[in-house]
Amino acid sequence: MTDTVLYKTSVFVHCNQSIVIHDLTNLAFYGDDDDIALLKRLADEPSTLASILSLPGIDELKERVDFFLRERLIVPVSHDESGDFMTHRVDIETCRQCNARCKFCPQSVSPKARGVMPLELFALVLSRLEDTKPEWLALNHYGEPLLDPFFRERVELLRERKLLLGLYTNGTLLKESTIDFLALGGVYKVVFNFPSMDPAEWSNLMQLPEKSYWKARRTIEYYLSLDAPVVNGIYISVNVPDENQAARAERITEHFSALGKIGVQMEYSNSRAGSVENEFVHINSRAESRYYAGCERIAHHLHVSWEAKVFLCCQDYDQSVVLGDLTKDSITNIMSSQLARDFRAELYGLAPMRNGRLCLNCNMLRRDRFSSVLLPVVAPL
Repeated sequence: MTDTVLYKTSVFVHCNQSIVIHDLTNLAFYGDDDDIALLKRLADEPSTLASILSLPGIDELKERVDFFLRERLIVPVSHDESGDFMTHRVDIETCRQCNARCKFCPQSVSPKARGVMPLELFALVLSRLEDTKPEWLALNHYGEPLLDPFFRERVELLRERKLLLGLYTNGTLLKESTIDFLALGGVYKVVFNFPSMDPAEWSNLMQLPEKSYWKARRTIEYYLSLDAPVVNGIYISVNVPDENQAARAERITEHFSALGKIGVQMEYSNSRAGSVENEFVHINSRAESRYYAGCERIAHHLHVSWEAKVFLCCQDYDQSVVLGDLTKDSITNIMSSQLARDFRAELYGLAPMRNGRLCLNCNMLRRDRFSSVLLPVVAPL
């Protein structure tokens, strides 16, 4: 039988220098020049397997193609990838409020009203995960999870279901007794928002009093002193990419790394798809193009509001794009709905991006599949 099936590089594949990343499967590997050249070629010119296997000058070509097929790096052209989704990460907005008003966050200009997800609804959302096994599950969407009166009960529910917690916090409300509780296990990672070692600068950026700085600092120090089991480690995010960011990150690294194992990540403070703009954050529009190269959020990251509504992504601060309701439908149905398909098609270049999409003001939207740039890590774990 004639080999007539055309294969292409999956739209979910992109390359960051020598790293090949698959948004859907959430896997990455180091690719050599031949790997990347072959993937780039098949992204532009789909071919039959026979044609691919006859390409000259590529070492171990059959082994490469077998690997590409097995890992879904290449797929049949006939497969409609707009309906594909895998639940690898989950954000649940358990508490809408935040005690900080970070100048690089939309909460500083449009703070959210009070709202706490009932425990019963939280349990329902967890049950909707069905047979999926997310890498981790976070309890926030621009809110401070430690303001949640049911924080411990939620962590217990995660432990019962063997789901790992990704804790994102400013640390000011994290008591030692709560850290001791978290140290019992079930934590994938802890990420502290801590932009400066200088109390006055920290207070200015976070718009909190200096006493909160000392609470947050002592919290991080105490967590490190325990050497508690955290699967992926403890990190500090250093926001505001000004001329002092690297120096601030170095000071933070010098202080906290002497106390324990910690990663320090310089963050590119962004406008959250146009939700905030000031001297620290600028809106970087992508509206000059019609076709784009992807965004992992619509491929493998589930975002759930305090009312159990599934919305587009973490950058959708106002949850303006609601994809479905977990009180009425399954994750599979919601994330393969026509609305989800439309967004996935537009984000991954299968269709032109419609005017007015909030994604056009988001710095996470990729323009090129083969020339992304990683943010620098000051002190990687």
